Amino acid sequence: MAKSVKPEQKGTVLQTELAKREVLRLNNRESNRLTRECICMAMMYLMNEKPYDSISISEIAKRAGVSRTAFYRNYETKDDVIREIGKQVIDMLSEIVGKVRSNEDVHNMLVEFFTQIEQQKDKIELLIKGDLSFNLLFPNARLLENVIPARTRTEHYRMVAIDAALFGIVKEWITNGCDLSVEELVRVVELGVSV
Repeated sequence: MAKSVKPEQKGTVLQTELAKREVLRLNNRESNRLTRECICMAMMYLMNEKPYDSISISEIAKRAGVSRTAFYRNYETKDDVIREIGKQVIDMLSEIVGKVRSNEDVHNMLVEFFTQIEQQKDKIELLIKGDLSFNLLFPNARLLENVIPARTRTEHYRMVAIDAALFGIVKEWITNGCDLSVEELVRVVELGVSV
């Protein structure tokens, strides 16, 4: 004779199944994130080995350990992979810039900014080495305006100038093997901003 299930047991069984489905959704999201991360890393490794223009999507997928279908499920082109890598860098730097609350914070922000750049040196160096256009790497690359909206056109152009200067300094510093310490570089930037 079959045992009857008490109502509270039914609820427990149903809740467990729903909990399993939530975990599966989380796992799918996590799986997609991992696939994208592997594709980005594969692109970085390949860019260390050969020019960007000669890298194929098949090579990226193979190096990432994913199928071409998985690549196309996440990206339309290899340029999209580069844009995502650039966006990751911009988001990280924007977060640092966003911590500035006063003029005293600017020095600390610059120290953290260049420290993070130095820690991401290998990634940024590959992007520079790939000789990719700035707009491909960093579409809408506005570090300051991502965090502090310009109130006037004059402020907008001032922020554009500072952003361009920071990107130029980063490119030069990375290209020269981080030949100045973070503190030395911060002093140079602070002198340039005060002029």
